[in-house]
This record gives sequence, structure tokens and C-alpha cells, in this order.
Amino acid sequence: MPSSTFPVTVLQNSVKVTNEPPKGLRANIRRAFTEMTPSFFEENILGRKWRQIIFGVCFFHAIIQERKKFGPLGWNICYEFNDSDRECALLNLNLYCQEGKIPWDALIYITGEITYGGRVTDTWDQRCLRTVLKRFFSPETLEEDYKYSESGIYFAPLADSLQEFKDYIENLPLMDDPEIFGMHENANLVFQYKETNTLINTILEVQPRSSSGGEGKSNDEIVQELVASVRTRVPETLEMESASESLFIRDPQGRLNSLTTVLGQEVDRFNKLLKLIHTSLETLNKAIAGLVVMSEEMEKVYNSFLNNQVPSLWSSTAYPSLKPLGSWVKDLILRTAFVDLWLKGGQPKSFWISGFFFPQGFLTGTLQNHARKYNLPIDELSFKYNMIPTYRDQAAVIEAAKTVQFGQELPMDLELPSPEDGVLVHGMFMDASRWDNTEMVIEDALPGQMNPMLPVVHFEPQQNYVPNPTLYHSPLYKTGARAGTLSTTGHSTNFVVTVLLPSKRSKDYWIAKGSALLCQLNE
Repeated sequence: MPSSTFPVTVLQNSVKVTNEPPKGLRANIRRAFTEMTPSFFEENILGRKWRQIIFGVCFFHAIIQERKKFGPLGWNICYEFNDSDRECALLNLNLYCQEGKIPWDALIYITGEITYGGRVTDTWDQRCLRTVLKRFFSPETLEEDYKYSESGIYFAPLADSLQEFKDYIENLPLMDDPEIFGMHENANLVFQYKETNTLINTILEVQPRSSSGGEGKSNDEIVQELVASVRTRVPETLEMESASESLFIRDPQGRLNSLTTVLGQEVDRFNKLLKLIHTSLETLNKAIAGLVVMSEEMEKVYNSFLNNQVPSLWSSTAYPSLKPLGSWVKDLILRTAFVDLWLKGGQPKSFWISGFFFPQGFLTGTLQNHARKYNLPIDELSFKYNMIPTYRDQAAVIEAAKTVQFGQELPMDLELPSPEDGVLVHGMFMDASRWDNTEMVIEDALPGQMNPMLPVVHFEPQQNYVPNPTLYHSPLYKTGARAGTLSTTGHSTNFVVTVLLPSKRSKDYWIAKGSALLCQLNE
């Protein structure tokens, strides 16, 4: 299939059956061992080592499939790993172990980079795949008393027959604890939240659109109220002309500060979005009143308002965001206030990285300023990250700015140092970890605390910087979805920069947990 000789009408009237991987580790491994022949499993020159390796491969296959249920914590992109990947890995294993030796380097490369890695397109997912593979498919797994997880429940049994392995599989827990995936208990909350969200969105989609004849407000009235609310709260434009003169001071070579150029680009992007919002709201108001025809585009905006969703007309022009409409509007007001404060009051003491349309441009501008100041090649510069144990909330900054006289320093700015080079940045949230102010390292998240705030970070440009190998390379994403479209750099468009965080634990510990930083939350 597909075949030109097969009648299409038969296909159209047939019952379609899909063969999905079983849910849960136990069911997944059981399926792998049901399809395995005793001769392949038991008759090999390597003996028990062979059986342990096969069990490790099957367990690894089950783990990477089950990680999908944790959403972005498991994989940035949801890959369709299937049974043929496992079969291919086992055939390669058989081919390379004919002589009684185990060429680990070759097998790990073929399994991790080709058989399974060939499907993986995201750089950070490739790192995660290699880390997970190491736990189930490496020379250490053949050591005596080796356990797949700290609990000691999961391990490769020292048995000789296929039936003994099947009996062991039947005694595995029915419900999978997040620790076997190397994850925190909060990962289960993420999974349950994802399932609930899917259910609620499905219910919303199948709801009837017609308004009842009861006492409550009609759909038109609800939408009109929302339109009026958004129009009064969201500014119409940001004025570059009213910008502070301090932003336009040039250096001895007559060059403008790179961050002022970044600001100008941000203002243009925000003005384009603000103009679209106000134009579409005006058209929608007229359409509801019957003054113009309700186009398909306006109907989509209307339905989005009823469901508390951001209209696709706006989100296609806006920055990436997963927030519902109410939170999205609040966030937009905060972003425009951040840019407006920068315009009128000059450069802020600490930059709110979540407030940028294009945060990568801001970071490049910072490096460019440093390169000009010290006459260095920009391609040799990278950031060193210094943690400052002070927390800063942008909403509080905007409120404080309203009460302070023009030219006066904000009270929260006095808590921050004034670095000679680089910039101070705030507004990052931690996913699957938290910051320990006492030890100044990242630690396991507290139960039920999903996305704690990261303190203010000093992004300090350094020439040919060689980071300490103990630092954890944490990706910073614009939204919690993590996935974006793959750009020419090999990274997702959702990816901003790699932040190096101090840790007392191994990198693999945090990689398996899916620890990362986010510019904004989903709520």
C-alpha cells in the first residue's frame, strides 16, 4: 500500500485500525518479549551478558516512548519511535556480537546516533537521548548489582530463559514512577495537567455556539465587553520620538549604542502588533453591530474571545506565547510598559528578557557593545553567567516607576550592583529545578512548585571563555512548549541561549529531568 490496482471505494468503506504502542513500561516491554523467539534470546555466545543487553535495549525503547507523556519535559518534539527501531537495534546487536566481543563504542554510536538518533531533529533532544541510552546500554549495565534507578525496582534479571524474563516483567509495577525516567515527582503533575488541558480543549471545540435565550448575557454582549476592555487597556502605539536623549549618545567613533538599535526594532515590532489589534477590534465591533460583513477572519476572532483564546490573527504577528487571552493581554500591557519605560527613562538597571519580541537580538547587541568597547572580534565572545541572589518582578518595577519622579532611581535598583561590562537580566523561570540561594547552585524542585523564579543574572561577555566542566548547560526557551521550527543554526526558533548554571550534581542528572529555563509561563 498504496496501490493503484486496489479499489479506492473498498478503502473508503473499510474499518480503519491503528496499531499504537501499549501504554506503560510493563506493557511496552512485555510486547517486545512476546515478539522475541527463544532461540534468538537464549542461544548466543555471550550467554547472560547477551540477555542483559537485550533487556537493556527493550527497556530503553520503552523509556523513550513513555517519556512522551510528560510533554516538553520528556521530549521537545514528540517523535514517533516504533517497534521497527527496536528490531533494527537488536539486529545490529546480533550482527556485531557474532565473535563473542561487544564493540560498545560502535554499538552505542549506531543505536544512539543512527537507529534512534536518526529520528531526532532537536539538538537538546539528541543530548537527552544519549544520556538515557547511557543508563540502559553501556558497559556499566553488565556489572553485578547494577540497577536502572535508585529505587532498585528496575534491573536486568540474572536469568537464562525467556520465560524467566517474562515472569519478571509481569511483576513490574503497573504505574510507572517518574524516578525510573530520571524525573522529579512534579513530572506526574505536568502529565496530568497536559491530559486535563487536552480534554478541556476538546470539550470547548465541540460546544454549540448558539446563545441560549435565558437571563444571561448573549455572546455578542460578552465579546463587545471584552473588545471595549482590551481597547482601553492596550496602548495604541509606542512613540520612538519621545525617547530619552541619553539613548542616542554616540561613542568616539560616532557609533550608536547597539541596544538603542535593538530598542528601535522592538518598538517597530510592537507598533505593528498594536496597530493590528486595534484595527481588528474596531472591525469586529462594526461586524457585531451589523455595519460591515462578518468575515471568516473576524468570526475566528469572535470565537477565540468566547473561548478565552488568543486569536490566530494576533498570534501570527505576535511573539510566541501559550497564555490564554486574559493573561496574554496582561502580559502585552507589561511588555509595552517595559519598552515605554526604557524609551522615556533610558536603559534599565536590569533588563526583563521576557519582554522582548526577539531576545536573541538583545543578547547579540550586548556582545556587540562589548566588542566595540574593547575592540575585540565578536565571534570570539560568549557569555559568562554570574548569579546575583536578588529576585525582581517586572510588574513591581512598572508599579514603582509610576511613583518615582523622572530621573530618580527606583528603590529596587539600589539592591543591584552596577557591572562594568555586560548586562543584568531578570524574568527567567526554572523548569524541573529550583535555585538554592544558600549554596548558590541549582537543586531539585520542591514538591508541587512547578516553575520557581531564577534570580537576577549578570550576562558578562568574555573572550574565548572556557566554562567550568561542572556547570550545567541549560537551554533558555521563550515558552514552555520548547518546540519551534528548526532554524538554520540547528536550534529551534523557540530557543534563546544556553545558560550555564552551577550544580553539585552530574549533568546527566539534570538532562534526564528535562531541566531548562523559560522566559514566560503558560498561565
